This record gives sequence, C-alpha cells and structure tokens, in this order.
Amino acid sequence: MDTRTLQQLLAAAGYYAGGLDGDFGPKTFAAMLAVEAKHADGYTFDPTTTTEARRHTACAQACLEELGHAPGTIDGWVGANTTEALNAFLFQTINGKPEEIERAPLPNAPRVSSIPSQSEVDRVYGTPGAQIKSRLTMIELPFKLRIDYNLRQSTNKITVHRDCAPQLEKALIEVRDHYGAEAMRDLGIDRYAGTYNHRKMRGGSKWSMHAYGCAIDFHHGPNGLRTPCPQALFCGPDYKAFLDIMEANEWLPAIRLWGKDAMHFQRATL
Repeated sequence: MDTRTLQQLLAAAGYYAGGLDGDFGPKTFAAMLAVEAKHADGYTFDPTTTTEARRHTACAQACLEELGHAPGTIDGWVGANTTEALNAFLFQTINGKPEEIERAPLPNAPRVSSIPSQSEVDRVYGTPGAQIKSRLTMIELPFKLRIDYNLRQSTNKITVHRDCAPQLEKALIEVRDHYGAEAMRDLGIDRYAGTYNHRKMRGGSKWSMHAYGCAIDFHHGPNGLRTPCPQALFCGPDYKAFLDIMEANEWLPAIRLWGKDAMHFQRATL
C-alpha cells in the first residue's frame, strides 16, 4: 500500500487533513494511530508488532471498511477483497459515482435446474446476515489449499452454506484426484481466495453470492473480476477439467456464466 493512496483513504475517512505528498510524516502516523485505536477490536493481529507494509495495509483496510467498500478481514494482507475494495474507492473518487460491472449471461451459460438462480437465493439459502451465518458449515478437506494472498499459509478448512458444502467437497476432492498435488500447485488451482463474505456485489447494489455462502474464489491475480477470455488464466486448455468438474458438481464457473471473473465459482445460476 503506497503512502499517497493510504493518505487518500485516511483523508476520505476523516482522519487526515494534510497534503497527499506520499511522505509518511507525523500527521500520517497520527492518523494511522487513530484508525488503529478505533478499530482495535476488528484487527486480527497486533499492528505494532508487524512490518510497516502490513501495518499500512491494515490501516487502509480499516478505512475502506468505514467507507463502505468491504475489504474483508483487517489482516494486513492484500487479497482479492482488498484489491477490489480499493478499486471501488478509486473509481468513485475519480468518477464521482460507483462503478457498475455488467454481468450479462452468455448465450450458452450453464443452466442447472437443481440449484437456485441468483434471484431465488434468498428464498432457498436464506437472508444475508444472521440467518445465513446460522446456516454456514465447515468443510475439512483431506488435503490443504494455499491461501492466495499469503502463499506461506495454507488451510484445509472452508466455510460455506450447509446446502452447498457436500457438492463443493466432492468437487474439490475430484479436482485433486484428477490433477494431483503437484499439478494443482503448478497451475495455481490450489490458491484459495475465499468463500463466505458478508458484502454487496462488486460493481452492483445486490448482495454478493459470497454473502450467501454459495461462492468460492481461486487464484485472483490472473483471473480477475474484469478479465475476459482468452486473457484469464483459467480459460486455458489446462484448466478445462477443473471447470468441468466444478460445473458437474453444481458449482458454476463465472467465466462460463458471464464471461469474466474466472476466479469465481457459485452454486447459483444467473
């Protein structure tokens, strides 16, 4: 997180009134301390005991949260949620209005009668917030996935809606059986980028499928929200089996639903 951008966020959130000069001086430091004091309960770590870069990123995440851009957990790591929250902030700052991202269905988009459409998820999965949280469950895989925003960490535990968990667990085990650990790592398929997140859709006003616990992301960088085929990594031939397995288990690839956001899979049709 560069200092000038951090100063922009601090100023927008009302903590900083100095110049946007990229100089991390006393005023910027004081503003960061004020953010840390206000959001102490929201930080997942002690910001005074980490690197300067991680501390600045966490401060930016706290500001983005205040400004309504849903950066995810205040953990100091730059993942997909933090990146897209910052994109949303910068777009609105420059253009004076929120970004709108079109998700028009492709003519051959998958249609699966056994799962709800996005317009039906409230009725089928529940209402985002307390009701969805009460219906979440944890999958424990027999192998680990690397955390996309911090590849030194890994997990075999994934939290999703209880009505989506069996299909996701089966799909991921089949993906592992098909590719094997080494190929999954080489291809980046094992880079887990998140599931449940109580937030609105990026570039839209409706609830994200992540807020229902029926979405999962992998390998954000080359498969981003605005990246179409053939530029997205997951559009390559080596990834066809991955997409096929996920789709066969009712977890539909966004790249096959609306032609972008290849990192994203959801158990809902358009």
